[in-house]
Order: sequence, then structure tokens, then C-alpha cells
Amino acid sequence: MQINNDEIDFSRIHRMFRELPLFDDVYLNMQAMNIAMIDTFITEQEYALLREYIEIEKTPTQQALFVSAQSQMWIFALYELLRTWSQRARKLKIWKESGALNEMLKRVNNDEHNLGALMRARHIEWVIDDDGAIGYLERCESAIRPIFDVTSAIRINLAKHEVKGKPNVVVRAPGYGRINGLCGALDYELDLGDGAFQFLNRRDIAEMLRKIDTPRKTI
Repeated sequence: MQINNDEIDFSRIHRMFRELPLFDDVYLNMQAMNIAMIDTFITEQEYALLREYIEIEKTPTQQALFVSAQSQMWIFALYELLRTWSQRARKLKIWKESGALNEMLKRVNNDEHNLGALMRARHIEWVIDDDGAIGYLERCESAIRPIFDVTSAIRINLAKHEVKGKPNVVVRAPGYGRINGLCGALDYELDLGDGAFQFLNRRDIAEMLRKIDTPRKTI
């Protein structure tokens, strides 16, 4: 049985993020680049785990623990990036609807030596100048929403030991994963509450990212 990662387009995740608005912000882009780079590293570790699992015919405990730790940290980092981007998009929409864009632009322009503030100013100016900016952001948010919802749900299971929207439900096995026989990623139980669950692994989420069809800006 040959196990490899030759068919994975590892450049796609970073390229997908760069196709979204607001990712011209150098610091958001750095986070996106981190997600893409670590995906490559963890995928190699997952396949190595599977090869060793098949070779020794039992779970390589230390390697499995390492892959699990890396996988969970990757999921948490991805969630934070998606949350940050979505929050910025929503703020621009709210400021547009409330007529606060010019006031917010003045505020960020006051911090002239702050590169992060400069990036924010550019985005505000874009929304002021482009009547189609908010509609474009909304289409992009819709494209990202499925992956954001999935990542948010598993992150709450793993980090908070809760079910999304049901904080009083006790998650059955938060953080416990079994080695997937096809790719070596750890299959976690995504607890949905009411006794329902599904299996989800980090590779599933990475493939969802690679398959996102980012909306094109209409003129």
C-alpha cells in the first residue's frame, strides 16, 4: 500500500486566502501563510504516522500524541484567522450602514506610524470609494461560512469541551482521536448534542479550504 501526498496542492490554501478581500493586510496574510505552511508539515506527519501504524500493527503512541497536538493547534489557529477576517468584514458593513466610515477613517489615520492602522485605513477607503465593496464582502463571507461553522464547532468540542450552542451538554470524548486509515489524520468525534456525532479530522478541514471557490469581484 503506497501512502504519499504527491497529489495535494499545498499552495492552494494560501492562494485561496490571498484571493479574499482584506488579505492584502500584511499581518492577516502572515497568519494565512502560517496556516498553509503548517498544513504541509502536519500532513507529512500524518502520513508518517499511518505508515508506522501499518508497519508495527499498533498505535505509535508518541507520534500519535504529537500529531494530535499539532492538529488541534492548527484548528485553533485557523478558527482565529477566520473569526478575525469575518469580524473585520462585519465591522466594515456596520460602519457603512451607520454612516461611520469617515469617522473611523479619521481614527485610524491618527495612528500614522502604525502599519496595521494603515492597512485598516486602506480597507475603509475601499468601502467608501467602491459601492460594490460590501456586496463583494458578503459573497465572500457566504463562501467561507461552511468552513467557518465546521471549524468553530470542532474547536468548541476540543478547546471548551462543549457543544456549539449547547454549553450544558458534556462532550463525550474531547480531544480523543483515532488514526484515519487513508491519510493518517486523527478522526475526532464532532459532538452535535442529543447523542448525535460525526467523525471529522484536520485533513477534512484542510481539503474543505482547498476546495473553496472564492467569488470574483464584479465591476
